[in-house]
Amino acid sequence: MIIQNLLWFNESYTHDNWVYKDVCVGFSRLYYILDGEGYYEENGKAIRFKKHHLYLTPVKKPFTLYENPENKLLHTYSHIITVPPVTALTEIEVTEGTPLADAVALWRKYIPSGDAELIAHTISFLLSCLPKALTPNDRLAKKTRDMLDRFEAKTPNMDTISRKLGYTREHITRNFLSVYHTTPKKYYNQRRMNLALEKLMGGAKVKNVAEELGFSTPYAFSKAFKAHFGLSPEKYVTSLNKEIQNNFLPNK
Repeated sequence: MIIQNLLWFNESYTHDNWVYKDVCVGFSRLYYILDGEGYYEENGKAIRFKKHHLYLTPVKKPFTLYENPENKLLHTYSHIITVPPVTALTEIEVTEGTPLADAVALWRKYIPSGDAELIAHTISFLLSCLPKALTPNDRLAKKTRDMLDRFEAKTPNMDTISRKLGYTREHITRNFLSVYHTTPKKYYNQRRMNLALEKLMGGAKVKNVAEELGFSTPYAFSKAFKAHFGLSPEKYVTSLNKEIQNNFLPNK
């Protein structure tokens, strides 16, 4: 699943009288639930949103959204158009310490709200982490992804992955691309940069992050970081901290 268009992005408590009756639109709502009491209702059956879960709403299918006004819903949300489209409500638990949790943290905390392109790329990566029923092709792609996720302090060697999985590099790359709509190299780089940003925002020094993630020098890391995010690590972290300070969530 990939992002074809990003329509909206924000994190907040819901507005007063938050009710959407019989919604039927051509985009999907992506919600990550942080607090409060909200519901999705379809064909008379209501499902309560759970904390620390992701939800994708279906397109061109009527449903209703509402909340308990005494316990307003705090959520991160985006309105997105995906390929393929979402056909049913999707609920995914976000488990701490997983690549999915890393992607959610990046989406919520570390992307400037005005950077639509980077937000779209991050949500695409997030969607690539969602579990699904696996076909034989999917299983090979997932095995490849699992191996990539275990690499942190060094660049993955595709020849090593090829030998362990018993397929050629070319077949593994084509298979991974068909399932996740990105190459193993790009997937690994996205995940590595996500991890680097989280470490930097947690107070780690550039030199230490470069060493932890296996870059030859801090300069090599800074160059790779700037190529991915558009700014040096120091400038990017400074800009994000300023934006976070200027955009506190309203009190409940």
